[in-house]
Amino acid sequence: MAVAVAADLEPKKPLKRKSLTQENPAFPKSLPFKSLPPPKRGKKVRKQENQAKPRVIKRKSIRIREHLVPNSSHRNPRTVLSWLIDNNAVSILGKVYYRNKAGNPLMRGRITRTGIQCDCCFRVFALTAFEAHAGSTNHRPAANIILDDGSGRSLSDCQRQVHDSMMMIPTSVKKDDLNPHGSDDVCSACCDGGELICCDRCPSAFHVNCVGLKEVPDGDWFCPSCCCGICCIGTVSDDDNFLACQQCECKFHIGCLKLKESNELAGKNNWFCSHSCENIFSGLRNLTGKPIPVGNNLTWTLLKSKASSNGDGYTDCPDGLDSCAENHSKLNIALDVMHECFEPSKDSYTGKDLVEAVIFSQGSKLKRLNFKRFYIAVLEEKDDLVSVATVRVHGDIVAEMSLVATRFSHRRRGMCRALVDELERI
Repeated sequence: MAVAVAADLEPKKPLKRKSLTQENPAFPKSLPFKSLPPPKRGKKVRKQENQAKPRVIKRKSIRIREHLVPNSSHRNPRTVLSWLIDNNAVSILGKVYYRNKAGNPLMRGRITRTGIQCDCCFRVFALTAFEAHAGSTNHRPAANIILDDGSGRSLSDCQRQVHDSMMMIPTSVKKDDLNPHGSDDVCSACCDGGELICCDRCPSAFHVNCVGLKEVPDGDWFCPSCCCGICCIGTVSDDDNFLACQQCECKFHIGCLKLKESNELAGKNNWFCSHSCENIFSGLRNLTGKPIPVGNNLTWTLLKSKASSNGDGYTDCPDGLDSCAENHSKLNIALDVMHECFEPSKDSYTGKDLVEAVIFSQGSKLKRLNFKRFYIAVLEEKDDLVSVATVRVHGDIVAEMSLVATRFSHRRRGMCRALVDELERI
């Protein structure tokens, strides 16, 4: 069964606006805040132009498919081999062999969509099972299964080849910052249009009521994401006067942190606002990319896109290029499962595929489209990916599971329940 839950922002408490120069006994005037450049000015309140009344943009929801689309690819197994075949990286019934550390063949077979068909017994094995059948304990099947076509390429090489070809495909221009008004068309809290108040620092826009205000404030106004998490006044800009938590992405003035904490602050690229955030981040990172057996030929894996903002997919690969290539392959397979179970849904402002943006943890200056903190949990049965769930952690109490999907051919077998049970044990 596929389940979709609206992935809205957590409710914000009303903020009492203060001026930077307003006297506050908790923060002396000698705070080492750096002066900020004047923000770009635009319309404080936006209305849809050339219309008698504001145009209301309804919430864009992701709808569940009630029936399987008549497409042969949806009936194929969702394995790494099937994905490589569909992307013309390997050929079906192509010859392969498993090599030992010396590079000599231990076992030969042929590629199928469900696994490797062994030449000696004609049984079809999943990649890890074929490695065990060959008598190896390296636990790196994709790196040691070699195409027997004279090229010497491994399955990991094929995965990287597909990834690199995907990165070279021209993409449409992202419109995060290209709106002619400089701000979003819908409220970042409720995703509806109408009369919106615009943040003077980022492209986000809100209904007055959605941010706890009774009226439009005078002067500059900054949304909660652009304010310090301690003093709630002023702004946090792109210079060196703030730190952002690597887990929850909350921002803080360095001056406020120095008043609150007596110890020295860590570097900007490895800082957490609390021990809880640090423990959550390190715990999830230690789980990422490691298949965990569940029983009954089932394994589940926590995945996260390692592509950086500059488009290089291998800039953050502590486990090596082979691991990153397999991670990217499984994320693409997870996206195929989501597209099988949910109807296409694109954001009206940026044109982004919302499901793809979540699966690949794409960021954005618009908070409602910032999916950087999402992890993807997948459940596999003999290398066949059957269930997918998207997970985002909020603090140390709440975890958001916005999308859960099980392939039509594997429903009513308890696959979704098995995946959710494993996530609840984290």
